[in-house]
Amino acid sequence: MLQQIGYNANDRLLIINADDFGLTHGTNEAIIHLLESEAVTSTSIMMPSPKALDAMNRIAEGEHRAVGIHLTLTSDAAQSYAPVYRERPLSSVTRSDGMFHADCAQLERLADLDEVLLELEAQILRAQAHGMDITHLDSHAGSVLGLHTGRDFLEIVFDLCVKHRLPFNLPRRIVKQPFFNADQIRLFERRITSAQERGICLIDDMISLPYGFRPEADYNLMKLQLLDMIRTIKPGITQLTVHPSLVTDCLLALTDCHKERDNEYRLVQDEQFRQVLRSENIHLISWRNIRDLQRKV
Repeated sequence: MLQQIGYNANDRLLIINADDFGLTHGTNEAIIHLLESEAVTSTSIMMPSPKALDAMNRIAEGEHRAVGIHLTLTSDAAQSYAPVYRERPLSSVTRSDGMFHADCAQLERLADLDEVLLELEAQILRAQAHGMDITHLDSHAGSVLGLHTGRDFLEIVFDLCVKHRLPFNLPRRIVKQPFFNADQIRLFERRITSAQERGICLIDDMISLPYGFRPEADYNLMKLQLLDMIRTIKPGITQLTVHPSLVTDCLLALTDCHKERDNEYRLVQDEQFRQVLRSENIHLISWRNIRDLQRKV
């Protein structure tokens, strides 16, 4: 893949992807600013989120119409917060009250496969209807990966990848992660093989900062961790996943990790971070490069 998009086999390529586009107005503001300043190279939108329409309108007004779909099947706000903050299914009903399941374990145990397919495709089709140039699919909270019960929805996602000619963010080196058990690794090995046999392009690796710092996320500590991760990126295509946002009342109501999101917004603009990218000869690309390569095959 590296050579096909104009690089050498030992080069280190990085996609900086801003997740959760559409989550809140402050999230949208932050991500649009980062796209326009080229501090991130890609984003993925949560189509069921309350501010998804605002996100799509902002994209339509600018020059950065290439957006991935952050496939969403759960809502952390399903039970804890006011209805105005909740992600709502676009097509299928996954709970008796018409809301998403609150977590991935519930989803894996209870979701109907036909409903999963309908909902995920509805998210893709709505984005297309608003004129977005979809670059890839990925998964909010890993909800399609089967991490909790072993019941995954990846083959459904792969069907959609083939139909819409899109890559999916399932890094090949996921099987090297020490925190997955043997059953999970075997599942990922089978799904990676399936994706490759279907002609779906996969990247090599994914990195991200941890969340849930206590007592509080320290900017300088997070920067040290980020710089260390960048310096140790392996040859191939890696995604750095960030969740940038301006801190608003809505974000404060939705998550305890608002400080981490504010820090990530600042970190990808940090001059020291940009300097390390240059000194390490890290080449920035976007998911559009991967999508366009897949469509040439």
